[in-house]
Amino acid sequence: MMLYQWRGAARNFGDELNALLWPRLLPGFFNDDPGVRFLGIGSVLDARHARQGLKLVAGSGYGGYQAPPVLDQDWIIRWVRGPRTARRLGLPLALGLGDPAVLVPLAGFRAAARQTGIGFMPHFESALRGAWAPACQAAGVTLIDPRDDPAAIIAAIGQCRLVLSEALHGVIVADALRVPWIPIEPRAAVHHAKWLDWADSLGITIRFQTLPPSSAAEWAHGSILSRFHAGRCWLDHQTAHLNSIATRRLVSRAAEALGRAATATPRLSDGATLARTQSRMLDHVAALRRDPFTAAIAA
Repeated sequence: MMLYQWRGAARNFGDELNALLWPRLLPGFFNDDPGVRFLGIGSVLDARHARQGLKLVAGSGYGGYQAPPVLDQDWIIRWVRGPRTARRLGLPLALGLGDPAVLVPLAGFRAAARQTGIGFMPHFESALRGAWAPACQAAGVTLIDPRDDPAAIIAAIGQCRLVLSEALHGVIVADALRVPWIPIEPRAAVHHAKWLDWADSLGITIRFQTLPPSSAAEWAHGSILSRFHAGRCWLDHQTAHLNSIATRRLVSRAAEALGRAATATPRLSDGATLARTQSRMLDHVAALRRDPFTAAIAA
């Protein structure tokens, strides 16, 4: 069985968690056999996968990035990321259990005994295009780069007393480690749906804080050019040039906004709800060990 994870232009924390988390939860479970594809963390429950071959789903979500999948006998569904994914794919809402990243503390990762400081994790696209390192330095906030090693990112989150994150899995892991968090609105509207899917699984209402662009490239990617494929391609080729433009004013504005966002009321999911979700996921993991090819529901 092949452990699938999405990879783009840079490493992304949420997707990289697959290779860190699942071998701990399911040791000896995976190999390179492409005939069976395991879909865990990420908005990868869509039509990107070949019609032939089994697809085993344990917590993936539908993000709207591609067309939805045609669920047939080749799909084995244990659970999905949230009720919005379940509803969109015609599955029972009870299968919208939640994101597997909530299992991070049950896979051997813990928060530090003494938590200090405030951390900020941008979306990986913002990390690529923005000037968040100087903005965080000016705001007195620790930058947690989603492109770094995932184990180091978990440790960095666990050392914070508060985490602000534009990356969904920065918030999910903070919540699982019981580190209070503040959600930062994703710069691209297409990323909103996955936040609401996860939040609904734990009964959370998301109230985003908004940050301005920290660089010329980040500002340009939020302009009308980004609405068109040709415009996005041109912007991608111009990122280095745009980031060479003096950005002191943009960095200053971003740092001030980051400081204000850190004063918002932080959130945590209900502890009992989280524990029930984790317990139900572990039941599914145990069932996968016993018989991976029996679905919670026949798709």
